[in-house]
Amino acid sequence: MHTINVKFVATELAPGLNNGNYNVDDGTSVMALIKQCEEASGATVPEGCLKLLYPLFNSKPVRLETPLNESGTLHFCRVVLGG
Repeated sequence: MHTINVKFVATELAPGLNNGNYNVDDGTSVMALIKQCEEASGATVPEGCLKLLYPLFNSKPVRLETPLNESGTLHFCRVVLGG
């Protein structure tokens, strides 16, 4: 069991989701943790916003399918787009 401190920096992409500490089993994916945050907050990340979230775990970029195998901090930032 690991404790993940979740911080939604890009709050416009995850309206209603709460920052906080979440306990997860070893190997829980980032996406599964998002689902846990949704259940705890009673809100849902809009489908189109998932691809715009840029997760950083302990200051390193990760993907939604990345397993979490240690305690730490998970920031959800916004993908930077430009052209």
